Amino acid sequence: MKTATRSAAGLLALCAAGAGILGLAAPAAADTAPPASTLALMVQGPAGQPPRITLLSCRPPAGDHPRAADACATVAAVDGDLAALNVEPDGFCTREYMPVTATATGFWQGRPVHYRETFPNRCEMLRETGALFDF
Repeated sequence: MKTATRSAAGLLALCAAGAGILGLAAPAAADTAPPASTLALMVQGPAGQPPRITLLSCRPPAGDHPRAADACATVAAVDGDLAALNVEPDGFCTREYMPVTATATGFWQGRPVHYRETFPNRCEMLRETGALFDF
């Protein structure tokens, strides 16, 4: 399992570095270009399951994320402060304990984003983060 976690962490770092190499990590020289908003996202499920990884770009919504537009709107609602996410505060989830860890690394409007949180289960993760980690 350590190998899968290390591989996933390496892929996240590679995505973030690749964004920088492609010029996505910093605003373009032209004043008309919007600042970069690209996040490498990972969800590490219960032990024994491989991590799920996707790339999300916003402005316009793009990348591998299956709900890119919704995920971008979720991040925009908290201006890139993922720790402030609480999409469905009155939502209901069972109390099963199957921890999942959500990680985001990249840039929101040119500002660095580093987020990592462990939730008691997938339902709690989705209740708090909405479409962002729904892949």
